[in-house]
Formats: sequence, structure tokens, C-alpha cells
Amino acid sequence: MRIPDALKTSLLFPRYWNKNRLALPTTELWEALAHLFFPPVCYYCKAPLDSRGRQKLCPKCRESLTLTEAPYCLACSKIDVSLDEETLLCPDCQAKSKRAPLSRVIAGAAYTGLAPHLVSKFKYGNARYLADPLTDIITSHPEFNVLSPYIYALVPVPMHWAKRLIRGYNQAEDLAYELSRRTKIPVVKALKRTRYQSPQASLTREARMSNLGGAFRFDKRYAGYFQRQPKHMITAVIDDVCTTGTTAELCARQLKIAGAKNIILLTVAKT
Repeated sequence: MRIPDALKTSLLFPRYWNKNRLALPTTELWEALAHLFFPPVCYYCKAPLDSRGRQKLCPKCRESLTLTEAPYCLACSKIDVSLDEETLLCPDCQAKSKRAPLSRVIAGAAYTGLAPHLVSKFKYGNARYLADPLTDIITSHPEFNVLSPYIYALVPVPMHWAKRLIRGYNQAEDLAYELSRRTKIPVVKALKRTRYQSPQASLTREARMSNLGGAFRFDKRYAGYFQRQPKHMITAVIDDVCTTGTTAELCARQLKIAGAKNIILLTVAKT
């Protein structure tokens, strides 16, 4: 059994002891103990991981992800599409109105390879621990670190109370809280879902828009919060996957009516 360096150092060298307490940071010590008795494994396939690293997925699983890298559409984060040389937008985004309530989609990966399996296990397999590596995917987007200091609030896409009762959790909220833990940006559950809908995955954009019409409502308790939002700050809607963008756009409409500005979507993957 390999003893982690942090634990070995703390136990063997007296200079790290002070009044019967370890001078080593508590979190580092606990991590060393955890790695000693519970060696880290890949969050998805359970293959052994190097205890010295902080990766949550093994090399094989990471290689099967298609992370967003340049060149990509600046509006929707799609990769492997033809882009306009001047605007760097894909044809779909060029055709959209400039007055759309949702200004951008920041997706960490394409919905190919391992991404659909990770998201499906997270949503339907009660694998809430996958919020950690999925958040890693979101934050891997080339522009995330540039945008994050300007994000005013993280607003998870709401789930109807009946569906939440069945599933036990809202995956968008789990992602929002993990992002908040890392960035200290507040989670604001300002939206409510007023209607229970069947899964939307197989529907076209037009069918989704019709099906979801009136499904979201702004919680008036947060009206003052967004009216105080500085003009240069961003409101980020959080969801696990962006397919047509309909759900995020309808959420953005409600937030814009309430006074939110510069609304974007942060998501794991874009189909």
C-alpha cells in the first residue's frame, strides 16, 4: 500500500507537530488519510486513479470527452461547424435575432462520446457525486475564467415538484451549488416550474416552445435582487445539457422581465 506523501510527512517529521496538533492544513491531512484507506477511483468507470493528482476521471474516460476548444461558435459553443469568418458564429446563431433573451451558451463539451453517459447517469441514476466532474467540464470552457468574476447569480433551471419528488433531486441545482462552492457566486432559485411535462429530448425546437409555453414563472420574492444587478454583471442560467436552447431561453425571458441583465447559459454539453 502506497502511503500518501502528505500523511508520511506529517507523521515522520516532528517539526510539523505543534502543541499536539498537526501544522499541516487540515484538508490536506484528511485527503491523505482518505487516499490511504480509500484509494481514489474514476468517478465513472471506477478504474484506479493516481492519488497524487486531483483528476476525477481516468485518462481513458477523459480522452472520450470532446471538450470545447477553439474554433467554436461564440454564441452557442458548438464545435466542428462552419463559422462566419468575421463573427465566428455558426449558421444557426447568425439566423437568430440579436434581441434574443439569452445572449450566449457556454458549454464545456460536445454531447458526444462519454458526455451523454455521464449526464444520463447523473440525471437518472442517482449519481449525484458526478456533479463534481461535470462541473469540471463546465469550468474547462476556454472563457469560463474570464466570465466568472462578472457572474452576479447562478439560477438553476427549476424542476416541477412532482418530478423532484420522484427523482429526489434537481440535477441543475446540484451543478449550481457545486459551481457556487468553487466560485462563491450565489445560487438564486428565482424560477419555478408550474407545469409537469414529459421528456423533451425527442421534440423539435418549435414543439418544445409550444410544449413549454407558460411552464416557468419568476418568483417575485427575488424581484429586488435582479433590479439591483449592475449593468456590467451577468446572470447565468444553469442546466445539464443544451439541445435546442428552448428551456434556457424561456427561463431567460422570465429573468429579463424581472430585471436580470446579460443572461447566459452555463451547461455541461451542447448537442
